[in-house]
Amino acid sequence: MLTTRSSIVLFLLAAASPAHADEIYARAVIARPLTLPSRIAMLGADATGNHDLSALGGAPIIGYGITDKLEVQVPYAFATRDFEARGALDVDVGYALLRGALGGKLEVIARARAGYDMLAEDARPVLVGLHAQYNVTDRLALISGAPGTEQVQISPAVVFSLPLGIGVQASDTIYLQLDTKLVSDTTLIVRDAVPATLTVLCNVVPALDVQAALGTDFMNAPGDNLAFLVGARFYLL
Repeated sequence: MLTTRSSIVLFLLAAASPAHADEIYARAVIARPLTLPSRIAMLGADATGNHDLSALGGAPIIGYGITDKLEVQVPYAFATRDFEARGALDVDVGYALLRGALGGKLEVIARARAGYDMLAEDARPVLVGLHAQYNVTDRLALISGAPGTEQVQISPAVVFSLPLGIGVQASDTIYLQLDTKLVSDTTLIVRDAVPATLTVLCNVVPALDVQAALGTDFMNAPGDNLAFLVGARFYLL
């Protein structure tokens, strides 16, 4: 979680001008573009862990909307148990291919991600794919290929997957998303895993989201594979 003096200042600035922040970035997650708008910066951090807290981690992230169609996100992940600051650094680039298609319901972003693991001293897998969202209604959306879940992984073998998510805008400020992944090299059919993650996000003030997520694999020791995440995101003009 962000607890530095600068983060507190950013929070106070965001809370002091909610109307302006609301104009540049929608409070309802389902109504937001899939890339950060031009000149919008994002600062965030997550804390992660497993079922018995034996594997704890931190995951700061920054992002910036270069144009209304082009964004870059830079996530970093490291383990906190042994106070090892070295971790995995990625760069994720997204470019809007379609926005407002099918009567304003469909958006498609081309995404690519690559990085380097400083602890393992090795390149991270290259991920490429399409980040798509179809808003069935103003409250319900179908989603695939969000940053970090791109459909094609090269590491060095090529692996295909099909991430699927259902997003529900429960209220103007509360958003829920259930994600899973169909995995197979060729058929894209679940064979030996049924991963699922439930994320709940609350837009506390227009420029601040807080989120919590819980995930597991229902076909492989769900209790032992339980993982959680809590975090926050600030959006700045």
